[in-house]
Amino acid sequence: MIRNLLETGYRKSVGALWDILRRFVGSAVGRWGVVQFLYILIVAGLMAGFVNAVVLPVPNQAETIYPVAGSQTIPETFIDAMVILLGGAGIYLTYISGRQTTKSRMVNLYLGFALLLIATSVMMGLYLVTLKG
Repeated sequence: MIRNLLETGYRKSVGALWDILRRFVGSAVGRWGVVQFLYILIVAGLMAGFVNAVVLPVPNQAETIYPVAGSQTIPETFIDAMVILLGGAGIYLTYISGRQTTKSRMVNLYLGFALLLIATSVMMGLYLVTLKG
């Protein structure tokens, strides 16, 4: 009886996560999913200052965050892109929570997770600005 209970709980939790992952990957590699994903990565990289990091490199690329305004390292660009993508994911989840009308608990879950992502993005952005000087 305990084994049956554990197996059904495992199938419900891991099986549900596997189905969600399969649906996400299936839609991402669908007809235009890869192009859209690359477009989002390119836009986030440009917003993070990838061109600035490549065209005007700093003398010491070993530092993660170069403490001079107007110049940045390539690792700092990736950190900035992650902050931008976290904020964008939070905004998208806020949008999804407004469209979720079937389950009220899911609205609260999406909205709470969205606010957590947005707050994390803002805090990381402010931390990077204070490190930059």
